Amino acid sequence: MPRIHPAVRAAFRVTGRVAPPLALAASYRAFRTIGAPAPVRTADRAVHERARRGELRVAGERVVTYAWGDPAGDPVLLVHGWRSRASRFARLVETLERSGRHVLAYDAVAHGDSTGRYTTILDHLAIIRRIADDAGPLAGIVGHSFGALAAGTAVTEGVDAATYTAVAAAPSFDALNDGFVRAIDLPATLHDRHARRVAARLFPDEPDPAARFDLFRHPVAAPALFVHGSRDREIPPASSRALHAAHPGSRLVEPDAGHNGVLDAPETLGAVLGHVTAGAVNSA
Repeated sequence: MPRIHPAVRAAFRVTGRVAPPLALAASYRAFRTIGAPAPVRTADRAVHERARRGELRVAGERVVTYAWGDPAGDPVLLVHGWRSRASRFARLVETLERSGRHVLAYDAVAHGDSTGRYTTILDHLAIIRRIADDAGPLAGIVGHSFGALAAGTAVTEGVDAATYTAVAAAPSFDALNDGFVRAIDLPATLHDRHARRVAARLFPDEPDPAARFDLFRHPVAAPALFVHGSRDREIPPASSRALHAAHPGSRLVEPDAGHNGVLDAPETLGAVLGHVTAGAVNSA
């Protein structure tokens, strides 16, 4: 999770002890808050601006989609993380594009150039299915952070992808909740109540979101690559090591990088390209 200001942590810590209902209401609002869309980095602008753009309507919102490279090439879908955007994959887009792939991505609801104020993993899943249905079988799906959980869940639930790559993966709904309440310093006695509130309000029709959105309980059947920066302070590298152990035959790469910087690391780019290429050979 992003770093939280010490004053905010102190407020949650104190309020959680003296007024638990107020603390839980505030923690839920904070959990849902996305904030202003992340800007396109200067280093990514050229790739962002030359993309072929499209639009989808999901959950009543306008979702902006992007495509690069040869439309006849093997499609690879990139799924960005929380408070991020498709352009953050710019170095990977260039790498896959040079290899002849048809690179696809999108700005999730309430992210980037798409509309909306809030989003859930259900919106991601709807978008992924729509793009995959249009593109046909994917040569690969690559997710970063929260996007890795969404991408992995999509594959376990039927999206056809020859390979799966998780970069700095959030491994489960429970892990997301746990990381958040620890980041804001909500008292441990309120952790389960916070998780139940999030589940009930964000997924009212889902009997057990913690069970559904969990890459340990539902390992991805496609050949898997896990990449995690050794200096990641938002999601511990141990998460990807555990996912690697839970996915027999998978590969683990740990570049010397942080949570977002890992997307630009040469070791990441080479590993992802090699994984997608090997998947194409194996499925031929």
